[in-house]
Amino acid sequence: MYVRTTAEDGYVRKNNIDVRQLYPWDGVVVPPWNSTLCSVHPHESSTKHQHATDETFIFTGGSGTVRVGDEQRDVTVGDVIYIPHGNDHVVTNTSDDTLLTFVSIYWPQPTGQPSPEPQAQAQTQAQEPARG
Repeated sequence: MYVRTTAEDGYVRKNNIDVRQLYPWDGVVVPPWNSTLCSVHPHESSTKHQHATDETFIFTGGSGTVRVGDEQRDVTVGDVIYIPHGNDHVVTNTSDDTLLTFVSIYWPQPTGQPSPEPQAQAQTQAQEPARG
């Protein structure tokens, strides 16, 4: 078993939020994706930014909003947001006293494989039967 603790790793401030790098995990495993734990303080927002990688947020605490381009959605515990690479995005904590926390998983798209457009992907998912 390998264990990492917050005391060992700590959080750093990046894009105006607190982040803790989970993967790659030096000396243990280097998966084809990376991951961070993220915390947004009450009434704060990340800076508007974009990445060369696709990204998924899995919300684990609090509530707030996510804006991708011109689209904004409310988020809470259990919500999952997918952001194709190259899209400006901002995460905002709308709470008075609770951290907005989420896991960010990000990976490069294979060469020649564009990310699906968010609208087209949502339509495809709506047509697929639910899986259990």
